[in-house]
Amino acid sequence: MAVTEWDGTTFEAHRPLLFSIAYRMLGSASEAEDVVQDAWLRARQDEHTDVRSVRAYLTTIVTRLCIDHLRSAERTRMEYPGPWLPEPLAEPNQESAELAGSLTTAFLVLMEQLAPTERAVFLLREVFELEFDEIATSIGKSEVNTRQILKRARGRLRESRPRFTVSRRESEEVVQRFRHACITGDVEELMGVLHADATLVADGGGKAASATRPVLGADRVARFVLGYAGKLHWSESDLQLVTVNGAPGLLLRHPIAGPGTYSFDIADGRIRAIYVVRNPDKLRGFLRGVGA
Repeated sequence: MAVTEWDGTTFEAHRPLLFSIAYRMLGSASEAEDVVQDAWLRARQDEHTDVRSVRAYLTTIVTRLCIDHLRSAERTRMEYPGPWLPEPLAEPNQESAELAGSLTTAFLVLMEQLAPTERAVFLLREVFELEFDEIATSIGKSEVNTRQILKRARGRLRESRPRFTVSRRESEEVVQRFRHACITGDVEELMGVLHADATLVADGGGKAASATRPVLGADRVARFVLGYAGKLHWSESDLQLVTVNGAPGLLLRHPIAGPGTYSFDIADGRIRAIYVVRNPDKLRGFLRGVGA
């Protein structure tokens, strides 16, 4: 059918998938929403296109828009003040259980290791399980080149990808132990929940106080977290258990320090990485999502 024969209902049926792709590509809910809307406008303007598969056609538009966006934003991210982290997501957009593992902050941080086209191929194949011919069309490459790009992307991520999945119950227990240690100032409890090589990465965007470089090692992470918590006198009401990117996390709502999200990479009952987002620009959507 021609694009002009589409109606809003047809597009809306594909919106969750398109948003899921764009968010994983860009690490930003607000930018993903803009890309999806732009995709709809572009599709509507392309009056002479004969579309055999609406899903494939829209996926192609969104993928190419995301690749272009990432390339144009490369310099901006290089000049970003301090570490850059994905914008936290409060409510997954009709995500299936199978997609949950690719929504976590840890996974999105992992995607930052890949070039834009590599990221697109990896996500479309490994996460969304599209066929190679469809992926090749989306990125404007041959199937042979697409397979080579996927092999290269897998190689880059081989040592970094998690080898197992932690249950939500286990994750929530670990997060609760972390929360309790922070509130009570219990060093031993906090050390007991941190992996020896734990890291903390904070994104303040130059607009909120945060660590300007990653904090490495359990000892340093514990001192940093407890020092910050003690200085601000964190209480039970300041640190709320929430869902961040589909996994148990924490929302800091402090009257002086302001808001921040804490998400975690957990393995073997211990925290391997803590991702803290304090940049207010990245928290607006999340705060709306949790009704804060």
